[in-house]
Amino acid sequence: MIARSAYECLSTKICPWLEEPLAHLEEARQEERFAHGWMLAGPPGLGKINLALVAAERLLNPQSAAPTALEPQEAASAMAQRHEPGEHHPDLHWIFPADGKRTLSVDQVREMADTLALTSLEGAGKVVVLEPADAMTISAANALLKTLEEPTERTYLLLVTHQPGQLPATVRSRCQSLPIPVPGKSMALDWLANSNTEVNERDWMQLLALSEGAPFRAMAFQESDYINKNKILDTAFHRIYERKVDPQTVADDWLKEKDDLVLALSWLAARLRWAIRARVAPQASNPITDLSSDSSHNAWQELTPRTLFQRLQHTEMVMNQLGKGINTELAIRALFLGFQGEKGL
Repeated sequence: MIARSAYECLSTKICPWLEEPLAHLEEARQEERFAHGWMLAGPPGLGKINLALVAAERLLNPQSAAPTALEPQEAASAMAQRHEPGEHHPDLHWIFPADGKRTLSVDQVREMADTLALTSLEGAGKVVVLEPADAMTISAANALLKTLEEPTERTYLLLVTHQPGQLPATVRSRCQSLPIPVPGKSMALDWLANSNTEVNERDWMQLLALSEGAPFRAMAFQESDYINKNKILDTAFHRIYERKVDPQTVADDWLKEKDDLVLALSWLAARLRWAIRARVAPQASNPITDLSSDSSHNAWQELTPRTLFQRLQHTEMVMNQLGKGINTELAIRALFLGFQGEKGL
């Protein structure tokens, strides 16, 4: 349950880059070929939950007005408040991790399945939104499979996922996939420019580059001052590579800021992808920001592509396993050790 204002905002308004995938869902709904299960898949920071809630609203209230434009300030506020207690449509069953958790439990999925067996309260159908679906435990995914295989009449499941590959193949095969692409640079910049902040276009361009084009993540980076943090983190990894600082010291600094750990790991993953693209596909390197003057970019030139891929896989593994029993301290320390070069002190 969420605050009504946040729910109404996210279910009746839409981000501009989500209009095209919404039109795809609307066409399927109007032609009565809307699949029982959908995977709304794309990188984090695109606002996929906005798309899911608008689609759910259209399914549950077919005569409702078309969604209007969602502006960045109200979008950011609604996204931050969306899991707070409040009212929403009684036939919408929205599952997200409980407070302090990062996973969707089997009990949550089973409770949802029991509810779906009941009659729709307002008669238009029932919609389930899982956010994010890739946070399901194995037991939860297995429990969901039965609902996907034997759906009740006019029941629709919308699986919001950042990493569809983390879902079991049996779940993926029973859903219609709808990829959500990153918006074009001009569209993202135009939208962010309306956020009423004092951030200039050049800074938004850098924040978009750091977030790999995801507008909501760019706003999160802006809130966390990643324009300046980028320089600090970049220098730290350069010093790790040159063995001028103990990786454990840098790891300890990251671990002190647990609330920002996901963002920091996202920053590292983005920088590694940049480095890999620059090495194996220079023509595909990010055109928004020139990295040639960045310390870590230059230092990592001496790391092999294989090592860069290994560091990226390790970084993504740590992000995926946060809150799932992983020893975060050991994982971060081991990750940073892999960035040391072969130079002596």
